[in-house]
Formats: sequence, structure tokens, C-alpha cells
Amino acid sequence: MSSDPESKRTRSAPACPQDLGAWITARRRSLRRNLSPVLGALLIRRLTRTLRPTIEDPQGIVSHPPREPLIFAFWHNRLLVMPALYSRHFPERKLVALVSASNDGEVLARLLAQFGFEAARGSSSRRGSLGFRTILRLGREGRDIAVTPDGPRGPRYQLQDGVLQVAQLLQRPVLPITCRFSRKWELRSWDRFQIPHPFSRCTIRVGSLIAPPRNDSPSELAACRDALEEALRPDTAS
Repeated sequence: MSSDPESKRTRSAPACPQDLGAWITARRRSLRRNLSPVLGALLIRRLTRTLRPTIEDPQGIVSHPPREPLIFAFWHNRLLVMPALYSRHFPERKLVALVSASNDGEVLARLLAQFGFEAARGSSSRRGSLGFRTILRLGREGRDIAVTPDGPRGPRYQLQDGVLQVAQLLQRPVLPITCRFSRKWELRSWDRFQIPHPFSRCTIRVGSLIAPPRNDSPSELAACRDALEEALRPDTAS
């Protein structure tokens, strides 16, 4: 086997200008994919530190969280500040989030990893999907679960069945979280994704625990759906 340095350089270098362009493009994509979550997590942490938060927690769940794992539910467009807030107020707990299997989901999964969270990739709307099976497995291992009930594709503020099915199968209570910013930007995405202005007021309301459906009958699922929609309703007006 040859150990000639020149031959090694020849094998690793692109053979022609077209190959060079493809090689540079691939390296840029790899760099962007790996660095974006790191920089994103840094910016999110710095942004959330500037916010002036008010936490409304009538049940005292943040100050005295129950020992049992919970399902945290909040609308998709409030996702930005949730990882940092969870890390700050529940530092001893472990969390898994349901994330789509799309390219955007890959970026989000890497971003969540910067906060120490695990991502279950796939759909919440199909029980046989990998994401659904993964969320159930990790939930049974004692992790908290984060679900955006209208994600990953919407429509905005329309609750999908996935969160109800997960709650029913795990017999895990759902904790609705609402979050409102005094000043914010809204992106032109399907969910009108919200980014708070630095130093704006952030009002977070921790709702009452919603009991899971006792079975998968339509009446049980409807009762849980109605309670969760009502708890999350304050955010639909902004």
C-alpha cells in the first residue's frame, strides 16, 4: 500500500472544477447544519435572559412540580423560548420533544440537543409512526414530553389528535402552557412564528393539569380536547 503524501492529496482533492464546486457546497451545508444549532441556542439563551418574565402558576406546579412525568402542551409559534424556560425551571428533569421528520425538524432536533433534550422524529398523528413509538417508549422511561398540538404543519391553533392519544396511552396528565409577549416579531410562516423583542415582557401562564382520557372512546378524547383547547385559548387572540 502506497504511503506517498502526494497520492493521498490526489485522492482527497476534487478532480475538476465541477467537483470542486460540489465539494465546497457540501462543506458549506455541513458547516451550516452543525453550527446553526449551536449559534441558535446561544442567541436564544441570550434573548430569554433579557425578557421580563411573569409566571402565573395558580397550582404551584413550577415551584413544586409533581414527581410524575408530564406532557407539556403549547402552540407551535411559542416554541422559541420554551427550551430555555424549561431548562431554567425544571433543571433536574429530562424531556423529549416530538419533532417532524422534515429538514426543518432536523435543525430543530439539533437545536434541542443543545439544551440537553431528546427529539423523537416523526408524526404524532399516526400511531404506527416512528416518532409516535419513540415518544411512547421514552415517556415510559420517565421523561417529560413536549408537544405542540397544532404542529408540525398546522393549521395554526387547531389541535391535532396526537397529544390526546399519547396522553391516553401513557395515562399521563397534560400541562397547558400559554405565553404572551408585550412586543414581538411575527414570521410569515404558517404558524406566524413569534420572536419576542429583547427586554419585552413575557407572561407565561401554567394551566391546571388536564387528566388524560381514560380510554380511546370518542367521548373521552373529546372531553380532553375541549379542556386543552380552552386552556390554550388565550394565546389564539395574539
